[in-house]
Amino acid sequence: MGKTIKCSLSVKSLDKAIKEVEAYKKDIIEKTKRLAQRLAEEGVIVAKLKISEHSAVYTGELLNSMNLRAGDTFQYGASWSVYTGCPWAKFVEFGTGVVGAENPHPDVSIAGWRYDTNEHGESGWFYFKEGSWHWTKGLPSRPFMYETSIELTKRVTEIAKEVFGK
Repeated sequence: MGKTIKCSLSVKSLDKAIKEVEAYKKDIIEKTKRLAQRLAEEGVIVAKLKISEHSAVYTGELLNSMNLRAGDTFQYGASWSVYTGCPWAKFVEFGTGVVGAENPHPDVSIAGWRYDTNEHGESGWFYFKEGSWHWTKGLPSRPFMYETSIELTKRVTEIAKEVFGK
């Protein structure tokens, strides 16, 4: 599957083989960086799809805030992030109130999320939005980012084959 480098035991042949190995190493590192970027690009697409599947498109703020950014570059790779700048994304992801507690996030331990921290209970609460008052007992978890991570895990081999070549 990898590149075959042949050499004899002559100095010239070994020098040539070392150069080929270094070039191959550089190529692998660049492809590793590209893989991280491609996974993040795919992550934005999947996250937007998951937001839509969960009917979490209200004003479009959450949907349109999904983006990617380059993280650290390492000696042998790089990191990329899928993120949202939407201030209420965490409430969509984890849910709120007693409704969220009854329909919790699949992995609440991720952020130590707690439901109904203000002890509203079945009484719920009122909030002001778009010029009028609304009442709620909370919202169920709609774990779009959690599901995105699961989907990317399933696709990593496919995307790696695309980046590295079959």
